[in-house]
Amino acid sequence: MRLKLKTVPAIEPITLEEAKLHLKVDSADDNTLISGLITTARELAEKETKRAFITQVWQMFFDEAPDEIEIPKPPLQSVESIKAISEVESYVDENSATGQPILKVASTVGFTVADTVIINRDGDREEKLIILSIQTGISLTMTTNLTKEHTLLQADVVEKYILASKTSYHIDTSENSPGRIKLKSGYSWPTHRGFASFIITIKAGYGDAAADIPYSIKQAILQVIGHLYENRESQEVPDGAKSILHNYKLYTI
Repeated sequence: MRLKLKTVPAIEPITLEEAKLHLKVDSADDNTLISGLITTARELAEKETKRAFITQVWQMFFDEAPDEIEIPKPPLQSVESIKAISEVESYVDENSATGQPILKVASTVGFTVADTVIINRDGDREEKLIILSIQTGISLTMTTNLTKEHTLLQADVVEKYILASKTSYHIDTSENSPGRIKLKSGYSWPTHRGFASFIITIKAGYGDAAADIPYSIKQAILQVIGHLYENRESQEVPDGAKSILHNYKLYTI
């Protein structure tokens, strides 16, 4: 399984003012440095506990999907989607401009009307569209206009994917342990190509606001900020912060 951070936290759990008060720094000279240390300290504390603090979105990529799946980065807020990339794929072989719905592809074999396709997955020009009609061997017409330019030179991959129905699986969002997904009896996961093609998108963290995070975790992050400020080359969590974070650390049994 491979993890990818899709959406970073919108805020940090510690403000610049809180960090400067803890460091007893009045000058604005180190504001940029301290702001960077806040993010680094939060990331180190998350790594130490194996948790997510402020709301963030992660994607999990599997080659194969078992019936029951453990979700990292607790607390799990929600499972945003489970999708499978089909073996059906093509690539852009002629220029397709933005603002129009026609995507010119090398092959239309395997695509059907109402399929969802994703173009250039994980790339800067990624977009997700639904097929309205098919011009066999020539192009796919989408239900909405393209929002990115796709050219022969780019040859972006066009992949068909299938969303797993939310009614087909159970979700356990326990705060004190990793979340879980379990396929319901009588259901099966969508068929996929078997290589980084079963993708779970999750939302994790205690909440959107700094106030949602346990107070002791914030105190530990402040200690890490202080340690990093005094030891500019360090990338370690000091023992005092580790002691505070101990009760939140996940252990594999």
